[in-house]
Amino acid sequence: MPSIQKPIPVTLLSGFLGAGKTTLLENILKANHGYKIAVVVNDMSALNIDASLLVNHKVSQKKESMVQLQNGCICCTLRGDLLEEMAGLAFSGKFDYIVIESTGISEPMQVAETFTQEFTTAMLDAEDKVDIGMDEKVLRKIAEHGGLAKLTSLDTAVTVIDSFNFLPNFETFDLLKDRWEIGMPEDERTISDLLVDQIEFSDVIILNKTDTISIKKQNKIKALVRKLNPVAKVISTNFCKVDLKDIINTGLFQFDKAATSAGWLQSIHEMTVRDVAAGSKLAPKPETEEYNINNFVYRARTPFHPLRLHELIRDKFLVMEYNTPSGADVHDGHDHATQEAEDDDEQLEPVDEDGDSPMAQEEWEDESDDESVELIDEKVVLDNKKNSVFGNLLRSKGYFWLATRHILQGEWSQAGAILTIKPGQPWFCVMSENSWPDDETVRSYIKRDFQGIYGDRRNEIVFIGENIDTEKLTKALDHCLLTPTEMRKFERIMKRFNGDVIKTEAKLNVAWEDGFEDWPDIIAGGDDDEE
Repeated sequence: MPSIQKPIPVTLLSGFLGAGKTTLLENILKANHGYKIAVVVNDMSALNIDASLLVNHKVSQKKESMVQLQNGCICCTLRGDLLEEMAGLAFSGKFDYIVIESTGISEPMQVAETFTQEFTTAMLDAEDKVDIGMDEKVLRKIAEHGGLAKLTSLDTAVTVIDSFNFLPNFETFDLLKDRWEIGMPEDERTISDLLVDQIEFSDVIILNKTDTISIKKQNKIKALVRKLNPVAKVISTNFCKVDLKDIINTGLFQFDKAATSAGWLQSIHEMTVRDVAAGSKLAPKPETEEYNINNFVYRARTPFHPLRLHELIRDKFLVMEYNTPSGADVHDGHDHATQEAEDDDEQLEPVDEDGDSPMAQEEWEDESDDESVELIDEKVVLDNKKNSVFGNLLRSKGYFWLATRHILQGEWSQAGAILTIKPGQPWFCVMSENSWPDDETVRSYIKRDFQGIYGDRRNEIVFIGENIDTEKLTKALDHCLLTPTEMRKFERIMKRFNGDVIKTEAKLNVAWEDGFEDWPDIIAGGDDDEE
């Protein structure tokens, strides 16, 4: 077995098509850095690099493919695949540095996960079930060395941004598959979401083509990027001319740091630590506004009325909602608990804030069906957003609690004009503590989120944008919370089905009109006696 003295460092280049990744790669190969570099690219035909630059280097061509692992996650990999290619370069002993130019639609976190031992193990577990196009002997060889991280180590994650198209890409409705006609047909990722993903998971962010925009716009973009990723180094340039020491052998990359470097996540964590230390109520940490880019954290321990929240957002964004896939391992949404809850409606008849009974369920479903086929006018939605409390909101992300969804937390993720709403994991208060992570530090953070009889259920969303009117936005969101009267009704339901989260959820489902798509019904395991 070849002896690996030291893992080969790797720089990962991410960014949209046309941002300047290939130009940056060419600059790296031209430079007098003394490294014997292996380059992994996606499409050799698109790599317009002088052959003379490749005399002392190796370029491997890979194409993008999709692999489904045993755990059901779809991971973007380089066909062949990246894992095997990296190991081959390491075992060859011919190179002392590797540069990966990922495809324009790649999410850097998924590429970075390739370097973990867990990924190697998952590929081995999937070998008998999925055709992953790899030699099992190679996989086992990698595993015996301790995973790809023992052979090659991710040194720097670099994202290249086209400054001219940066802001327009935030406000587009385009899907990746529609703009560039690449990727899988079922790929529903959006341009704005991918742009944010690439920024948030970076050590170095290169703002390229800055000569195409004004100084004022440059400063605005730089301020926004720093809000999205406060820990990354931001470099402004043209033709991707950068000092190589900023992107090669920097030692900057740490997976845990990169996974938690997003501005929205840091804002939540900073707020939490500050609150615990102060022992007081939640309050936004004062922010120094740079070029009018500001952020704040909205928090509430009262659930949202689902219909009012839906009405607030439905015509201000292109709302992309989770739809339960056919054949998924979930209930049909109408089990015995649901039937019992509906049979009890005479005792707890749902009423709206004005005391009126809601429309019949059939009428509500018919109306929802009619709305679902309406064509979305992009200009109208953008105008609605601009003239609303969401105004110049650029990014928001966090968790929310719907009055009708008692088990699963809601995940809120918005980039530009597109807002994605989907179910997350169960609230920790629903789960048995035996199901919590083993790490004591993590468990202490989980417990810190508990408050009162509803545990860790809460609304916690970070908003980042230009001149956000925090007072108006807070007021609009507060209006979507259950009123005191509605909250008393909520509490009666909670007491009636004390500790039975399944029956509680079923009753809450019929207590209020809900404009959101159905989420999968799951049975929470463990002890459910927190209420």
